[in-house]
Formats: sequence, C-alpha cells, structure tokens
Amino acid sequence: MPDVKQYSPTAVQRPHFVGVGQDLALLRSYIPFILHDRMVFSALAAVASFSANITSTGSRDAPPESFRLYQSAVSQLRERLSRESERSSDAVIVTLSNLSGFEALSGNYDAVDMHTLGIKQVVALRGGVDQLGFEGFLKTMSIAWLNFYAARHSVSLVNDHFFPRDGAFTYPEHPFDPDLCDTIAKFHPGLTNVALSGLLSHQVINLIAHINAWEQDINAYLRESDVYNLHELSRSARNVTLCGEFLHKSGLSLIEQLLVIALMAFCYSTDTTRAMFYLTNAYLQIHCKFMRTLFIEVTERNEAFITWVGTTLVATFDPSGQPSLLGIQLLRARPNARNWQASVRLCESYFWNDALSLRLASKIGHLGGVERQGQG
Repeated sequence: MPDVKQYSPTAVQRPHFVGVGQDLALLRSYIPFILHDRMVFSALAAVASFSANITSTGSRDAPPESFRLYQSAVSQLRERLSRESERSSDAVIVTLSNLSGFEALSGNYDAVDMHTLGIKQVVALRGGVDQLGFEGFLKTMSIAWLNFYAARHSVSLVNDHFFPRDGAFTYPEHPFDPDLCDTIAKFHPGLTNVALSGLLSHQVINLIAHINAWEQDINAYLRESDVYNLHELSRSARNVTLCGEFLHKSGLSLIEQLLVIALMAFCYSTDTTRAMFYLTNAYLQIHCKFMRTLFIEVTERNEAFITWVGTTLVATFDPSGQPSLLGIQLLRARPNARNWQASVRLCESYFWNDALSLRLASKIGHLGGVERQGQG
C-alpha cells in the first residue's frame, strides 16, 4: 500500500481544502474499497506502476505489466457496464478516473477523452456530482477530470506559436530580432534576464508572454474591482493545462522544465476554485520526483532564478509533496544561504503575488523544522 500511495497520488491523497469530512475517516472507508474491488485495484495498480516507472526512468512508455493491468481493468469495466445496476457505481467512477490517468501519462488524449466522457455520463446517471460517494472525494475527482477535458479542448494544442508541427523547439540567437526584444522587455526583470540568455526557446518565451499578458489582465481587474473572484475572469485552468502540455514535450531543457513548473504554480495561486489542483498536483508529484533524481547545477549566475522556482514550489504545494521537496532541494543547493524574506524579495522580480507570500508565511514554522533536519 505505501507504493500505491507514493506512485498514485490521486488514489488516496487529496488537498485538505477539498471536499467535506476528515481525511482519516475518508481513508478508513476508501482504502478497503479500492483494495477489495478487483476492477478498481487493477486500474489503480496500472497507473501506480506506470507512475513508478516514470519516476525512475522518465519514460512515458507504459511497462508491459502496467499495460496488462490496464487491459484487465478495461475488460472488467466492460463487464461491469453490461449490468445496468452497476453502470453508475462509485467503482465505475474510480476505475474510469484511473484509466484516464494512465492514458494521460502516456499522452493518449483520445482515450483520456473517452474515459472522461464516461465519467460525465456516470455523473449524469447519479444525478450530479453531489450524489457521488466518499464524503466529496469522488466529487473532487470527477470535477477535476471534467475541468481537464474542458480546458484541453479550449486550448489550441496545434498552435505553432507554442507547439511546432515538427515537434522541435527553436532557439533565438544573438542579436535577437527586434520584435522578440520588445516582447522580452515586457517581462518581469528576472525573466527578462533568463530569456535574454538564449536558454529559452521561442515557444517558451511565447508562453511567458502569454502568462504575462494574463497577469496584467488580472492586475487591471483588481484595480477596477474589490471582489477577489478571479476564476470568472482568468484563464487559470487553461493556462495550467497549456503549461502541462509543454511539460509533456520531450524537447524541453531542464531549465525550461523548471520554469514551466513554476509558471503552473503561479497560475494556481490566482484560482480560488482550485478545480484542477487535484489532477495536476498528482501529475507533478510524479514529474518532480523524477526531476529530484537529476543533477541540477545551481551557480551564482542562475541563483536568483532557482530561488524563484524553489520558493514558488514551496509556497504552492503541500510540504510533504514532491514539488515542495524539489523546491527545498533547489534552495539548499544555492551557493548563498538566504532567509525566506530575502528569497521573497528576489521572487518579486519574477511572477509573484501576495497569495504566494501568504501561503509561504503559513508554512514558515514547518519549513524551519525541515531546514534544521536538513542541517542535522
């Protein structure tokens, strides 16, 4: 069971602010449920073993054993759906969710869509997400997949501006084109320096420009209104999804991966609904665990950038989660030790806001204990 918890975060972990009821009470009923239903466990074991392989190899090709478990779950699901009395059960919802996760990890989004539409149909048969079981947990799960489906279909995934048709990212060379310089000049100072280094592709620079314009929309909205209801205005879910698409591309350099993960965290900080946090947080558990195995050089030259990435991850994610642990690992690797206040001052030259500062402040006590353990 520890392996399932570690490698299938969507299975038994949920953000504390989602749903009703205490996690302990939820898990006391949910864990026996997933362990004793063969169909559910096959789907869960498929995505968990696939995730474990990704964290150790970085490969998105499903291992044979994982694929065998997936096929077994699909076969059992077909049999379950043939019985009218079981078509709308909690077991079907959980199985479809795990099958969707498996296909999302492999990049087969046609299959993800198929399974997600299945979730939508089951929710309709049950009379809405509020009728699902396990104290709001399956509601969280279903809403996350339905939001992911809507977000992916609202983002242009064939736009050459972001994703070249041949799959190859292109990098600018000095002297930069004047139009590109004008675009970069609008960035926060820290990101301007990174972009001018030549280490970022045209496509990643376009992503930064896209989120930069979105941030300006948010700031303009806040100046015009005292109501902090950004989800209605912002494209947060779509921007998180767009960042996720970049992370799935094989051509991203290590610095670009770190940048995109930090951009995702920033986008989350503006979304009061947190509708997609459940899914993307689970994906980042896997991606960041793999990144923690890589050598990431931290020098005087990139220290400010690394400080922003690490601090943003620590502020956004649960202290025991892999994104936060990656953030702490990056911060510890800096050649110059800084306290949290000094780190935040550096972050203000990148994408940063008061929400991230407040979240970081709420964790300072815990993080101090972590730092003492790291020094011991």
